[in-house]
Amino acid sequence: MPDSRATTDRTGGDDSRPDRQPPDSPSSSRGRLPLGRLSTGAITDYALPVIGLLAVIALSVGVIVRLNVHDPAPRAAAETAVPASAPPTPAPDPCRDNTLPRRVVVSVGSQHMWLCQAANVYADSPVTTGSVDLGDGTPLGTWQIQSRETDRYLWGPDYRVFVHYWLPYFEDIGFHDSSWQKFPYGDLNMYKRFGSHGCVHVPAEMMSGLYTWALEGTTVTVTA
Repeated sequence: MPDSRATTDRTGGDDSRPDRQPPDSPSSSRGRLPLGRLSTGAITDYALPVIGLLAVIALSVGVIVRLNVHDPAPRAAAETAVPASAPPTPAPDPCRDNTLPRRVVVSVGSQHMWLCQAANVYADSPVTTGSVDLGDGTPLGTWQIQSRETDRYLWGPDYRVFVHYWLPYFEDIGFHDSSWQKFPYGDLNMYKRFGSHGCVHVPAEMMSGLYTWALEGTTVTVTA
């Protein structure tokens, strides 16, 4: 049905739409699409191909972006990359250069002890040395075990303790168990104020093994 409404142009005149032609006008045609407007069907006819084309373009762009994101080349490079830092170098073997049949090596700085059988480590253990902050640091040097004793008391000006194993190697300095010690053997800080009077405290089970393994005359080396 023809549109009966009229619009006002910018000059204020009454401008009828192009489809408002007299019925008998030679230029009128009932089957012809009016020039000033598009029908819903025409919009659909034009829009569907355009939407289809845009969908194809979007799909192509998505595939290209996906290929760029999942490019296997960067992943392969990451898998073969050199680590940022190398693993720490292990400490030198304290028994490596030993030529004696038996040797005990104690490191005050590491609070650790190694039993060397020739150039091989027979056993090792954390230990506790003298209280350096109180002037009772364990002496450094090389000596030999003087005797092998069991179940006896050790005493000094301000202590008297019972030990199951006693291996003296320098005057009144030696290896022994210490059941009264309350902090872990090998602690790098506690020994400075709460360590021994100069002896080397060894955990009970390890001290039993040391007593069995070491002989009178076995060399003892204490390092910084």
